[in-house]
Amino acid sequence: MDVILDNYLITISIIVISFFTAMITSLAGAGGGTILLAYMLQFINPLVAIPIHGTVQLTSNIARVFLFRKYLVWKLIIPFCMFLPFGVYLGLTIFQNLDSQKIKFLIGAFIISTIVFQNIKKNKKVRIPKNFYYILGFLTGVMNMLVGVIAPILAIIIRNNLTKKEEIVGTLGFFGFTGNLIKIFGFMFIGFEFYEYLTLILLMIPSTILGSRVGQILLFKIDEKTFKVIFDAILFLLALRLLF
Repeated sequence: MDVILDNYLITISIIVISFFTAMITSLAGAGGGTILLAYMLQFINPLVAIPIHGTVQLTSNIARVFLFRKYLVWKLIIPFCMFLPFGVYLGLTIFQNLDSQKIKFLIGAFIISTIVFQNIKKNKKVRIPKNFYYILGFLTGVMNMLVGVIAPILAIIIRNNLTKKEEIVGTLGFFGFTGNLIKIFGFMFIGFEFYEYLTLILLMIPSTILGSRVGQILLFKIDEKTFKVIFDAILFLLALRLLF
């Protein structure tokens, strides 16, 4: 039996958090997965938490892609996916040579850089060409293996090209679907045994699907201005979580 499940209160809390973080992600397009991973790292080694997190997030991504399938922006999705597998390979190579403390440091540094990048974007409008998404896909593959959460900074970038909240949430969902699917195959390739944590994963999956659905219902009732406030608030809370 998985040692994580030996503490039932921790297991239940992770399942509950997975519901709310999936709901947050459907509302703001990103941020929920980062909160979920940050919480899991309080109880689980990063070398285990990141693969499990990727598996659960894949379920959330599939749910979002299905729910927002009419709003997917393929002109961004196709270039993004082209070089992503090569990035995963490089990231996997680096991941195998890092200890858990270095991985935690990388996750913290990544969240800080997300907040900094957001502030720069507020002060200066930068037009990002669509060809950049080829490079972005590769970099996402690398970082996805190392820090487990890349969606917040992807959301900031994609908002430069998209304005409709449904397109942002749906397209980010497809980015996450592709990234996490390849990530799972990568961890399987290096011998990570997902079946040892199958019970926890299976308990979290229904929670994330339900959270994604609730978030979708709430999204259509929120105007663009409120949507932006929610998005910014999520990133701010992530920064506070890191600092304290």
